Amino acid sequence: MDETLSKDHEVLIEDFEFKPATLQISVGDTVTWINMDSAAHTATSSDEGFDSGSLSKGESFSFTFEEEGIFGYICTFHPYMEGEITVEA
Repeated sequence: MDETLSKDHEVLIEDFEFKPATLQISVGDTVTWINMDSAAHTATSSDEGFDSGSLSKGESFSFTFEEEGIFGYICTFHPYMEGEITVEA
């Protein structure tokens, strides 16, 4: 894959929500989660594909998606916070 075609996407963690909660990207794209809340949060996939660990306010975590699929994730501290990344070729 030509890496020059890869794109970067941001998901803000704000008001105890992932914004946007759903995102469609392409294989090779990178998603960066940025915690804007004063509370700590995580971005943790349900299939153990990625785990940001605890993110304090202002901290971020990036993950590059190398496979197609639908990847659901939550904040392990606040499991009602849910998001989904759809990765297409």
